[in-house]
Amino acid sequence: MRHHRKGTTSFGRLLGPKKALLNNLVKALLLNERIETTFRRAKETGRLAEKLITYGKKDTVHSRRQAYKILKDRDLIKKLFDEIAPQYKSRNGGYTRVIKTGFRVGDAAPTAIVEFVGEEIAEKKKTKSKTAKKPPVDKKKVEKPKAKPEKKEEVKEVVEEVIAEPEAEEEKIPETVEPEIKEKHEDLEEAKEEVEEALNEEVAEEIPPVKEEEIVEEKPQEEEKIESTKEAEPVKEEKSEEVVDKEKS
Repeated sequence: MRHHRKGTTSFGRLLGPKKALLNNLVKALLLNERIETTFRRAKETGRLAEKLITYGKKDTVHSRRQAYKILKDRDLIKKLFDEIAPQYKSRNGGYTRVIKTGFRVGDAAPTAIVEFVGEEIAEKKKTKSKTAKKPPVDKKKVEKPKAKPEKKEEVKEVVEEVIAEPEAEEEKIPETVEPEIKEKHEDLEEAKEEVEEALNEEVAEEIPPVKEEEIVEEKPQEEEKIESTKEAEPVKEEKSEEVVDKEKS
């Protein structure tokens, strides 16, 4: 049984036709540097193309003969060893990539593109690997950064605001009620003042004329009393003289 084995797909062909199919696909990839085919064929052609590039990086007679068995074309071998392989001297594997493109019209087979990885991508990965490495740091020497006082002050301000919020809400409730109570007190005071003013006006209108009449009436009575007293005094004197004469007699 075939489990987790690479390169064992037959593509519905015998071994000879299968090798011819893959060889032709690799030739097209070396000529055009990019081809589109089914997803399974693309993966197999990518593996075979990477094998040829490893031969080209060695650049020996034996490696050239091994590559000629697959390509069987001197011009393609010259291009492989002189142009394509030298681009990947500093790269260990991963010379091709497969990109899915969708499904083929007719049988709906999944299609994909096989292409060589460019120099720019290889250089970017190098720079990333260089920047990713960091010098070792002694854990003993490294001290934890102290918290800045500004952050502590900000935290205190936030806590104070949170604490002050319920107090402000409690104060707001009587503030809404107090104006109504004040308005009611003011209305009552105004009503009292109006009533007192009205009472004072009525008293001022009624009381003074009564007093004047009494004063006018009292004056003649006092005059009459004074006159009666004056008249009564000589009578008493006369009576006193008569009494004296009677006594003498």
